[in-house]
Amino acid sequence: MTKQKHILTTISLFIHLVFFAQCIEREKITYGGEYGFVDFIHLCPTYNFSYDGDTSKNWNVLTNPIDINQAPKEVLIFKTQIEKNIRDYSGDDLYSKLHFNSVEVVYEDKLKTFKKSGRQNVTLKYCKAKYFYYYELKIDAISTYLIGVALDKKGKIISEFRFPDKQNYNPIDTNYDYCKLIEIAKKSQPQIEPIGDIKLYYDEKTKKFYWQITQEIVNSKEGINYFNQVIIDASDLTKTKNIIGSVNIVY
Repeated sequence: MTKQKHILTTISLFIHLVFFAQCIEREKITYGGEYGFVDFIHLCPTYNFSYDGDTSKNWNVLTNPIDINQAPKEVLIFKTQIEKNIRDYSGDDLYSKLHFNSVEVVYEDKLKTFKKSGRQNVTLKYCKAKYFYYYELKIDAISTYLIGVALDKKGKIISEFRFPDKQNYNPIDTNYDYCKLIEIAKKSQPQIEPIGDIKLYYDEKTKKFYWQITQEIVNSKEGINYFNQVIIDASDLTKTKNIIGSVNIVY
């Protein structure tokens, strides 16, 4: 890297940090969606495989991912099939934002091994899937929308796609930053501050992505607590909706 490029990178990083200091803390921009693995591999004896996993032949039965090259050969074959299905279903624009994280494979014959290693609650009772793939839609360098895909033993997808098909997909307006989203939310609901979090979510009824700006509960109390939310159409930032949310807090 040249000295000039290094200086520009440093300046860019500084601006990025100042942006969050002035606008919103990085940790308040949370992920949207959910993997949904609980419905398919809850408490199952699984090994997790990823491209940056451990290359050791001694597999960890707890949390550390294993190098995907040690996974059963069908894992990468099914991965290719999944991604083709997603591309055919959603179109090129949404597919271009898709990032693979890892895959979990259920090993029914390793049940006793897991129990001996301390996973006493491991069971085959809830193992509806054989493979579970973890993906993210990377909207930008910060925001992400989680996607999980469950497959049976033959590689058939048995989970639903919780994102729009190509007929209903409206490209996300990229002319935004988080300060702009907050300003839009404040115009729509002046009582939205302090901001609790910002996330992207998908509404299965409207088949659209939205930015959800949620007010932080400052003086919480036991029982029902109310807070403001502003929903912004991610494909048209001029469209907003105000919502009163609630949460039941028990001490």
